[in-house]
Amino acid sequence: MLIPTALHLSVLVLSELCLRFLEERMRDYALLAASSVITFIIVDINVEIGYIIPALFLPVLVSIFYFSARKLIAASLMSLVTLYSLYFFNTSMDISVVGIVALTAMLGAFCLIARGVISRGKEMRQYYIHAAKSNQELLVKNILMDKLAKTDALTELYNHITFHEYLDKLIEHHDTTHMPLQLALIDIDNFKTVNDQFGHRAGDAVLRQVADLVRSQAGMNDFVARYGGEELAVIFTDKSADKSLQILETIRQNIELAVYKELGSRQITVSIGFADYDREGKEKFFIRTDQALYNAKSQGKNRIVLAGEASATGEQSRFAWQ
Repeated sequence: MLIPTALHLSVLVLSELCLRFLEERMRDYALLAASSVITFIIVDINVEIGYIIPALFLPVLVSIFYFSARKLIAASLMSLVTLYSLYFFNTSMDISVVGIVALTAMLGAFCLIARGVISRGKEMRQYYIHAAKSNQELLVKNILMDKLAKTDALTELYNHITFHEYLDKLIEHHDTTHMPLQLALIDIDNFKTVNDQFGHRAGDAVLRQVADLVRSQAGMNDFVARYGGEELAVIFTDKSADKSLQILETIRQNIELAVYKELGSRQITVSIGFADYDREGKEKFFIRTDQALYNAKSQGKNRIVLAGEASATGEQSRFAWQ
């Protein structure tokens, strides 16, 4: 028992060294060779026919796991070399020529079966790869379609329908958790004259630039949408009304100070209506904000008007209160 055990251990140690130091493409062949050597040791010690058959098939079984025809051929040749080496050099192996031929035929038949298993495995692998790729492409298409359905093509902001869906959900969330919630409606002042004077392409460029300026100031938990025409909407969440107003004032100033190359030296300003949600329901909430926007337009434009508050005396802040 000691001698074959020592030999097996030596083969395993050499196999481990091969895995560590050989090139990656040679490692699998080293394992197949190790299985052939172990086969030779097993059969050389136990020459009974009951040990020969399973031992000879061991390298072929190992090769199946690689799903490689080359490795199967290599394993088959190694098994044949092992069989005929034992036949010619092991004097205690009592087996006839007919027995060797029969073992060779059995080994060949097993290799053919193994080849079929490998071919079927490759087909299944290709099928699953194709299915996974198709599912991935379908997922990407669904994501793109979902994005197209929810966003405005010009500004890449959320569209009118998505805005209302999102506002409904946030109001429900507010009613449950009392999360801070505010709404701002932003309208570009005198936008019709921009289209009339500079053309619709220039107007589209202005819309995109204004949308980018608004989006750049909105927080991760805020929601920016193109509500319609030259009107944008911002839903602020998870922050105080004062903080939201500071963000809106920064937006208003950035839009006023921005350079619009399509318009030459002409400035763009916006009027903003703002409301803090007061558990009044979506319709009243939106109407209050829209009324504040109307007041901002009627009071001279380029300003922020708060819904439901007393009038302000400070003109420098550009805030006005309804």
